[in-house]
Amino acid sequence: MNIRKLLFAALIIRILPVFAEDSECKLGGKWYCRQVFDGNGRQITNFRNWELISDYFVSPERDKLLVYHRPDKARAFLITLYDLRTGNIIAEREPGWACFGVSWMKEHLVYKWATTGGGMRFEYRNYKTLDVEKTVTAFFPFEDEEDDILIESSYFYADRKIVFRKFSDGSEIRTLDLADELSKRGIYTSGAGVSDIEKTGKRKYKITVGYNPSEEGRENEDCTTEIELEP
Repeated sequence: MNIRKLLFAALIIRILPVFAEDSECKLGGKWYCRQVFDGNGRQITNFRNWELISDYFVSPERDKLLVYHRPDKARAFLITLYDLRTGNIIAEREPGWACFGVSWMKEHLVYKWATTGGGMRFEYRNYKTLDVEKTVTAFFPFEDEEDDILIESSYFYADRKIVFRKFSDGSEIRTLDLADELSKRGIYTSGAGVSDIEKTGKRKYKITVGYNPSEEGRENEDCTTEIELEP
């Protein structure tokens, strides 16, 4: 092996462990002044004493960090987005309700939180400003990031609809009326709601539907059936 190959091999051996360490972030610091550090021990956040760090999320590319936190004696939580390459703050916003997780899409940071009336809200936020550019609300959502599908549905019989959206940007693919879908299968009802969703294949989903039959004398009878749907 010549000297050039030896130097290249030594460089790879030196770089790989650093990259592996840098792929993780962790909490550290004094018990009254917690901070987020990267895998190399570099401090990313610079919070004051008694700051509450409720959660944090690292992007799949390991280049961004979102921290959900609340300053001492503050009434509201904040979300702060950091550039892990420089350690600088990209943007900070007051999001509102509790954070239930995030998804790192190509064009948007999808921030998820529960609504007061039940269900989930998906906020599509700009990576540069954290401003909300689109909002999708679903009482009974189903997330399929692998196939870029977000199913918006409800367990309330009066709603009846089920909406297939692109998970990456929230745009609508198509909307179906559950009562119409049931009638195609010989089941007649004035209302229907979703109680469960299961992925069965690539962009294929088994939907468990609850409904009240429209037949006389059965209007108050609770029934369920399963239907297969695709976007």
